[in-house]
Amino acid sequence: MSSTKQLEVVLRYAYLHGFSCEQWSIPTKECLNDTNTENELCELLLSSIFSLTKVSDPLLESYLTFATTGNNTLDSNNVKTSFISLETFISQLVQFGPSTVSKSPTQWSYILKLLLVLLSTAIDTDTVVSSLQQGKHHPWVDLLNDLLDLLSCVVAVGLYPDQYCPSASPAHSPITLTSAISFHNTQNGFDSQVSLQSQRSVSGYDFDATLDLDNTQRMDEDVKEVKSVAESVIEERKKGKRLVEADNAALAAQIMIYLVEKKGAKRIFEVRNNQRRQHELDHGNKTSAYDIQGLIKKLAFFLLVEPWLSCQNRLIPSDQFIRNNAVATVMQNVHVQKLLALVQRLTDSESERRMAVHMKYHELEDEGTARAMPSAGIMGFLYHMVQIRPSLENDFVVDQLLKLQTVKGSFDESFYLELWFTALTGLREAMLNTSCQGPPVEEKNKEDVEKGCNIVVATNRLLWKSLVLVKLPAIISKLQERKKLSSSRGIRKSLKESNKMNPIESSLRELKAFTGLLNACSQPACCFEYYAPDSMSSTLVDKITFGGEDEEEDDIMKMINDMSYSTDLNSSAVVKAIRTLSNQDVYTNIVHVCKRLGFVRPKVAAELLKSNEDMMEIDESIEAKASPSAIVDQNIDQRMEILRTNLTFVELTELLHIGLVSPLHLQRIIDFIIQLLQEKTIEDDFYSVSKICDTLIESPCSVDLILQLYTPSDLLGPLERFCNHWTSDQSINDIDMDEQTSNRRGSKEELEGIRLLYNKFGKIWNLVVSVVKRFKVHRDLNKVFKESDGFAYQFFSRGPLIYGQDIQDDRIERLINNWLSTLAGRGDDLDNLLQTTKPQDLLLMAPTIIHRCILLYAQGQIQNDTLMGMVSYFQKSFLDFTQMSILTTLCDELLNGESKIALACLRLFITSSIPLSRQTNLHPILGSLESLLEYKRQETPFLRKEQLEENEILIKEVSELVNYILKNFKIEKPAAEDQFHTETVTTAVTPDMLFEKAQMMFRYIVKSGRSMFMSDVDANTNSLWDNKPTTADQHVVSHYLDMVLFETALEIGGSHWFVTMIVSEVLEAGKSGGAVRAAELGSCLLSTPLMYSTNKHNSSIHLLRCLLQDVLPASLENCAQQNMSFFQGQTLGVFTSDCLVLMQDKNSDVATKLGQSFFETLVIDGHHSRKRSQQEQDGSRFADWTQTVTQSAVWRGFIKGLMSNPMIEEIWPDAFI
Repeated sequence: MSSTKQLEVVLRYAYLHGFSCEQWSIPTKECLNDTNTENELCELLLSSIFSLTKVSDPLLESYLTFATTGNNTLDSNNVKTSFISLETFISQLVQFGPSTVSKSPTQWSYILKLLLVLLSTAIDTDTVVSSLQQGKHHPWVDLLNDLLDLLSCVVAVGLYPDQYCPSASPAHSPITLTSAISFHNTQNGFDSQVSLQSQRSVSGYDFDATLDLDNTQRMDEDVKEVKSVAESVIEERKKGKRLVEADNAALAAQIMIYLVEKKGAKRIFEVRNNQRRQHELDHGNKTSAYDIQGLIKKLAFFLLVEPWLSCQNRLIPSDQFIRNNAVATVMQNVHVQKLLALVQRLTDSESERRMAVHMKYHELEDEGTARAMPSAGIMGFLYHMVQIRPSLENDFVVDQLLKLQTVKGSFDESFYLELWFTALTGLREAMLNTSCQGPPVEEKNKEDVEKGCNIVVATNRLLWKSLVLVKLPAIISKLQERKKLSSSRGIRKSLKESNKMNPIESSLRELKAFTGLLNACSQPACCFEYYAPDSMSSTLVDKITFGGEDEEEDDIMKMINDMSYSTDLNSSAVVKAIRTLSNQDVYTNIVHVCKRLGFVRPKVAAELLKSNEDMMEIDESIEAKASPSAIVDQNIDQRMEILRTNLTFVELTELLHIGLVSPLHLQRIIDFIIQLLQEKTIEDDFYSVSKICDTLIESPCSVDLILQLYTPSDLLGPLERFCNHWTSDQSINDIDMDEQTSNRRGSKEELEGIRLLYNKFGKIWNLVVSVVKRFKVHRDLNKVFKESDGFAYQFFSRGPLIYGQDIQDDRIERLINNWLSTLAGRGDDLDNLLQTTKPQDLLLMAPTIIHRCILLYAQGQIQNDTLMGMVSYFQKSFLDFTQMSILTTLCDELLNGESKIALACLRLFITSSIPLSRQTNLHPILGSLESLLEYKRQETPFLRKEQLEENEILIKEVSELVNYILKNFKIEKPAAEDQFHTETVTTAVTPDMLFEKAQMMFRYIVKSGRSMFMSDVDANTNSLWDNKPTTADQHVVSHYLDMVLFETALEIGGSHWFVTMIVSEVLEAGKSGGAVRAAELGSCLLSTPLMYSTNKHNSSIHLLRCLLQDVLPASLENCAQQNMSFFQGQTLGVFTSDCLVLMQDKNSDVATKLGQSFFETLVIDGHHSRKRSQQEQDGSRFADWTQTVTQSAVWRGFIKGLMSNPMIEEIWPDAFI
């Protein structure tokens, strides 16, 4: 008897006699020991289970459970030794396929639960990936592909049961059918009670009896009654079957999500396909260049091996009728919804990757080199424009982009496409998992869910959206203008009149193919903070956000009439138009912006957007008047006209909010704000300038956007005059009719006279302080303030000073004494004192006044009530502009002076009912309190008994204030094991790992940007940087390239470490891959200013000098000693040449002279007749290249890399002579 037959006999006997799984396993193991029949046993068990189509059989299921897990139930999480492996089970299960999913839902309910247990102990992802990277085939990859396809079928049956109805004849495979029949039928020689009963029932039948045909006929009434009963039974069975299928679909969806998110299915397929592509490329290099198309087809085939497309076709069918008839309860299941979204994203990424591969090899055919899109250089440059603020000037950006295009040798169309692609990639990352409308949460956790978008996240979204729709189109427009200067008018005219698309139009046409990326960038609004984060609410945005859909639907003509005759600037027509523009997808907005700027023709725009051109030609005037953009333009015109004549806080706020909601109009509105500020400054209109500053203070995100499009000097330059020279005498007779800017922050204090004037000055000063601090303008004040001896320049360059201690000034001393006497109640009225004191002097005196108040109290010269009264005066709303320097002084006093008194003053400011100034940053205060707390705790063991009680009281008071700040100001306290504050926008990067993470980020971007070396693109970008996964994916700013991380590493690590890190990574890339990307990213980091500062040690020109004079000679010496390869040297040469070209500035010859001195010392073709050069300014000199270096392979590669850049000899004609 064959081994398979033995297994079948044992199973039948055990089943019919009710043996337990342990009893059945004993003879079964003996059979398996004799021959390897694991596959046959698994097939036998599965076929037996699926042969019962109506009900499940617990006994058979226990056999399969024991065989696969070693346990008799599924309750145990520990999988013991089994005699059917997971690979065997899945390979056999796949053979039963979709034919049993709909036919046997009850059996599949058990199978899915068994799968969930087995997969929990499946093979480790890292093991599979490691095996694939070593070029070995791993069977789990193909099994995973088949399993995902099968599970998607289970989900599809639950979603669309009518499309998967079982056929009349079950579609079992021959083996399955034979097994099922043999199991439920008796054979000779086998004792079966079932077979005996069957034989008895058959033998009791009289075959010769007469058949009464009349009695066998049913009456009509009987037929109807029986039919109705049958229908009800069938309906009940069908309903029960649907419920089981729905549960199966939810469980199968959970398993698929588990495989993708926890078991790294996406990563496994990517690594396998990358290995196959690399194998084909290695073999393809041996073929001729004419066989490139065949190579592309092979690569496309490998990309189709992944199961995502087949899963999408099954779960999201193209037939709209099928989708509309999906089972609602299944479709609404949270796991099914998550799975559908996950599959959609995976297939979108698939489409993008195929398109990128096609473009990559199209470029390979043209230029002879393979480069990923987007290139690392452009990626770093555009990310810099958002993440490093204030943004770079447009002229510098255009110069750098022109150099990048020349270095890359790209055509205009492909270069513009890279720019769009890079910007949209950043926007997509900014949008990913940032909606405050997250997945459903449990009732008990609803109170912990944040209402509204996180301010930082929402502002980051706005900055990226502004880059895509405002900054980048303006940059491309300037690029076009530069290019037109070198082209003849005749050529421009012929291109304009021809039907051929220009490069920008062609790039937009190609961009349209990236539907997954574009769709991911078109996220719907979720709350007020989505539009205007951290801003005061306005009627307009409230209507746009919460207006609802029940408004009356106006036709085109009614909308025109509303605009023509209504004086309400926030009419329903305007609100609808703005909401329409806000809800447009990002691609439509890009095309409209380019059309408004004039480099996309209306006809081409209609073609790109698939507009109905005939409709436009028939009634173009009506369309132009009634379009949402035209309605908003007209509304903006009306608002601007009103603001020029009567500047009010409300109207100015709503105008800013229109720009935030409609990016199409953002540039125009910001231009108007800057122009209005300059005009009012020239007119010396103090009240209007203060009102503009107040509006910007109440809309911080607008300041972020302004400084993305303008330089700090454009915003702060007009304000310098008021900061330096304004006094109350200049505006005492002016009248402000707009009272809406007062008392908005809960204060009941009425301001008039000198107090109102001080309040107005405070608005201007607070905006200046906010911009200087947030954008680190204090590092380079020369670019912002023209008067180097003016008050603003001196204040930010020196910081708070204590008179009599840090500086001496008799005039200020007299003022300080007057203020102390008046505050203590022994002098004149405070308003009279304000009248005779300049606000600039008060800003200088405030820290000293507080310092002396503390000294007077410490010496017992004043009482506690007097102290609190003197300090509380600076809480008044008209003096809130002094709070920044006062709080800084109190923090210093807390750590270095009278801690107890300073703590009481701090408590007064923080816990008072009078709110702090909006510009107050509580993190330094919190840091000072925690430092004092830690110091006092460490001091405790060394104190005397009489000092312990006082120390404990102080510790308690500090702890209470810290907890108050954390609770009432919504500041998150770091975990106990991570006490450091986050350094950058990248999560979980602390000082102890800053340099490691910076180098790691560089390496990952070089390797592939966002592919197999990174965490899953569609999952959680934090997992790359976090030591442990975060509890929630929402409200996190996290990008794959963080320029702030590099900025911080440069600032803390210094230029030598920074340049050395880049050079080492460039050399590593020359050995292990990614050479071009390493050269691009490294040159970008060195040539693009990471810090807005003239600090020579961190400036780009100093980084270049450090590279050429220090790091490069040492690295080449070390490379020669280690006998590094020619290609590593060539990569280093390309990187160096890119740095030199990108650093060359037409307005400065520093980089040109530095490059000239460097080339003079080079040894070309073994000739040593080079001059020794010495720098005149700092006395430094370039290295003398030793013979060991110049005769090495890495040196020859280095020289070749330098020569490969065509712009080197254009800038330095004698470089290689």
